[in-house]
Amino acid sequence: MTDADRSAARAALREANAALERGDTVLAESLCRDVLALQPDDAAAWTLLGVALRQRDPIAAQAALTRALELDPRHPDARFHLANLYRAHGRFAEAIAAYETVLAHAPAHPGLQNNLGLALEAAGEPERALAAYRAALATRPGHRQSLGNLAHLLCRLRRYAEATTLCEEYLRRFPDADATVWVDLGICQHHARNHDGAEASFARALALAPEDAVILTNLGSVLVDGEDFERAEAVLAQAVARDASRLYPASLLAYCRAQLCAWDGLDALHDGIRRQLDTGSEEAVNAFAALSMPLSPELQLRVALRWARDLAPAAPSTPAAARARRGNTLRVGYVSSDFRTHATASLLAEVWERHDRTRVTTHAYSIGPSETSALRIRIEAAFDRFVDCGDETVEQIARRIAEDGIEVLIDLNGYTTHSKSELFALKPAPVQMSWLGYLGTLGAPWYDYVLTDRFAAPPELQPFFTERFLYLPDCYCPSDTKRPIAPLAPTRAACGLPEQGVVFCCFNASYKILPAVFDVWMRLLARVPGSVLWLSPATATACANLRREAAARGVDRERLVFAPRLALPEHLARHVHADLFLDTTPYNAGTTANDALYMGVPVLTCAGETLASRAAGSQLQAIGLSELITTGLADYEALALQLATTPGRLTSLRARLAAHRYTYPLFDMARFTRTLDDLLRTTWENHSATQRT
Repeated sequence: MTDADRSAARAALREANAALERGDTVLAESLCRDVLALQPDDAAAWTLLGVALRQRDPIAAQAALTRALELDPRHPDARFHLANLYRAHGRFAEAIAAYETVLAHAPAHPGLQNNLGLALEAAGEPERALAAYRAALATRPGHRQSLGNLAHLLCRLRRYAEATTLCEEYLRRFPDADATVWVDLGICQHHARNHDGAEASFARALALAPEDAVILTNLGSVLVDGEDFERAEAVLAQAVARDASRLYPASLLAYCRAQLCAWDGLDALHDGIRRQLDTGSEEAVNAFAALSMPLSPELQLRVALRWARDLAPAAPSTPAAARARRGNTLRVGYVSSDFRTHATASLLAEVWERHDRTRVTTHAYSIGPSETSALRIRIEAAFDRFVDCGDETVEQIARRIAEDGIEVLIDLNGYTTHSKSELFALKPAPVQMSWLGYLGTLGAPWYDYVLTDRFAAPPELQPFFTERFLYLPDCYCPSDTKRPIAPLAPTRAACGLPEQGVVFCCFNASYKILPAVFDVWMRLLARVPGSVLWLSPATATACANLRREAAARGVDRERLVFAPRLALPEHLARHVHADLFLDTTPYNAGTTANDALYMGVPVLTCAGETLASRAAGSQLQAIGLSELITTGLADYEALALQLATTPGRLTSLRARLAAHRYTYPLFDMARFTRTLDDLLRTTWENHSATQRT
């Protein structure tokens, strides 16, 4: 080869490099082939040819890069690009090996470490990937790709505090950041309950990628958690319009419309979600929203299994071993975000006070917002140990629970707002169970039991729960017989009620009111002259929509009366004016049914197939009024009409309810807590015996 040929080849290689930097792979390929025609053994030319061919012809690209390495086995660029090719085509083990070979000769190369991290992450080795990204940043602080990838992986691993710091650093260094980093920051802020910050971050991401359905969904989720259902509905409707195949935004959209009683298109949303689940869709559905949808137990299980899959730790957790006991008391832990003025706490306060301290030692782990209230003071005093750990990471809380030697750990949240469900996935206690806060299966192998009863969860439901049923003998639902009641009830006029006429009531949350039940209610109003329906939706929009729906069914909108939100003592006192509580289905009344029965108001329910649809029936059975449990809306409607139009029927029911108040199990908290203590101890003893054998 002449000097002129060598000079021409060098010039062509420089031009090929420049063409690649411009993205002109066609010209780069042509120039490389010109060089190889002059110098067939030029490893650099084979390497550039491989890079140029990578997108168009990966097989030829691999052959070119392999040839470069045959000519120069230590050629770092050829091996690096071959590793990139392997990674792009899912051959992660080969990519990792190739990156590591190059790193042996160029350990201080941040780009190599970054790409190794990407390959390790894709291969399911997140801890090694984190180490690679950190090595790149140690070599070059602020290395853009490594910083962004490290923040993203930490966010995906739910290490939100670390991820937040890195996202903020990235945004300081690179003001031109794309939407991805803003999304990661928003997720971290949402997890930290910084709803304003999360909303701002997702809004910034949306400005950068306005058509992105995932960003719209994240923004909608924050608005839902902040109970801004009107804005959430508009955002989620856009997300569903962008990508109708995604079930998560569809489920949140259905939940928002149910909250607002905006039923246009709601049945279609429910039907679409049900159809996709029936066909085996692996898309996630919001698990809590699913409880109020008309879904079968089998589909509820499928939703929960998919939800739990995203909560599983990267590495399997080893169940905690309980410490040796001091004395003979069972160490029981309760985890909840709702040790405050909340429905769960209002039911459980007396149980916590009544636990037999000679048999059970109780620990509370509060993971939610704190408050200063008489109920909170009472709750804290009820426990042997009360820990406010809402600001701790799940790993820190799990370590605390294990170090406390908790033997039986009870999750009072399930998949509800402020929960930290991933805490239970770390298996901080040997026996873990779900109770009260979430009326369905959690679909997760780290829960051993669900505390329930034979009416709420009959044995035939067991195949649709991953947890084993742990049956309380009377009713799954506790009560607080010490709940304060205002000494003076308001007048009917003060409540907006007419002086005469039957008062049907339902104080359930508005999202539980679905069109099929509302149709029944409107027919009842039409057939019971002078009657009214007393409701308590949370928003003015829901009230307006319900009145519009009533008018559309031929009922005077003024026959719907709305009860403003009051403190519990005042709310309980006004029950004196209610004649019959009409329950919702498929998501029954829980605390609201308990309140009504406690105040002597008969509750009519329609029990279905799911646990959530059998909650009120369980309480009715435990108070000796099982004749108020129907199993279909036709029977529900007929019985409601009969009760409202037959003189003396409601009076008789109220008298029986008053008589049963002190003789049936529903409000016998001494009996309830004694059987609960027995059940927890027996469960632990059975577990211990199994571990020994």
